[in-house]
Order: sequence, then structure tokens, then C-alpha cells
Amino acid sequence: MRRAALALGSALLAWAGPPVPAPPPHYEAPLWPAPRPFQAPPEPRDTTGYSRGDAAAEVAAAVNRHRTRAGCGPVRLRAPLNRAAQAHSADMARRQRLTHTGTDGSGPAARMRAAGYHPRHTAETIAAGVATPQAAVRTWMDSAPHRDIILTCRYTHAGVGVADGGGGPWWTLDLATGH
Repeated sequence: MRRAALALGSALLAWAGPPVPAPPPHYEAPLWPAPRPFQAPPEPRDTTGYSRGDAAAEVAAAVNRHRTRAGCGPVRLRAPLNRAAQAHSADMARRQRLTHTGTDGSGPAARMRAAGYHPRHTAETIAAGVATPQAAVRTWMDSAPHRDIILTCRYTHAGVGVADGGGGPWWTLDLATGH
């Protein structure tokens, strides 16, 4: 009987696995320095060294050079498209997320309409982390899908936005044909 009890005890011990470690001792945070309250990150600022107007003009000029070589007409900057692109760049910088979907779930066409532009055809290219307007356009032209968008001849208007923030600057190029 004793033998059976020892065998059963050994089997239970093997089945139960190793002993459970003791929990760590209770931790108490030091009283000094006191924890700081949460502070929201600062709003994205344009510190790229370009004014928004200069950056928009340089992006449009670089895009138009490529469009001319491809046999397309130039795109012209439009204030409502600039507003839509700028708002989207600021939104991406605030969230530090490269996306075509706005915080409110909006897409490019909806943002263009909300800014006062009535689009028939729309497209959007975005980039982050490139420092100059020329580098942003070069990044788009080095990507086949973005190059195809920029070299689509039906687009006649453009808007450009740039916002600084972590991982930025954040660039948006909106292209459209209006009604």
C-alpha cells in the first residue's frame, strides 16, 4: 500500500509540473519625483523651411515638368484643393500615420468637397519623411502607381499640403478635375 501511495504521489508531482514561483515583492513607486500629468503632443507645425505656398508651388512645378515630358497639360493649384491637402497632411502628422483615410473616415474626394471643390475625377498621393518638395515628387515618381496618378492627363487642378511632425514632414498631393 505504501508503495502504491508513493507511486501515486510521484505521478501527481510529475503531472503537476514544476512548482509555481512565488510572486514578486510588492512594489511601491517612490514619492519623489512626482509623476507628471499627461500632456498632449504639440500640434504639428510647418518647420520644413518652406512656406506652404512655396512648397505647393515647387511641388506643382516639379509635377508639371514630369507631366510635360509625358505629353500632359499642366495642373494648376486651386485654393480649395490646397486646403484639403493641408488639412490631410496635418491630420496624418497629428496621428503619425500615413493613410488616405482621414480621422473622420473621409477619403480624398470627400475632403475636397468639404473644402469647397466639386470634383469629377480625383486622386491623392501622400508621403512622409522626405524633406523637400523635390524629394517628395521624386519619391512619388519612383513608385509606379504614384507615377501613373501624376501622369494621368485628365487631372487639371492640384492642391499641396505639408505638415511637420514626428516621422515627417507629411506631404499630400491632391489631383482633380472639376465639374
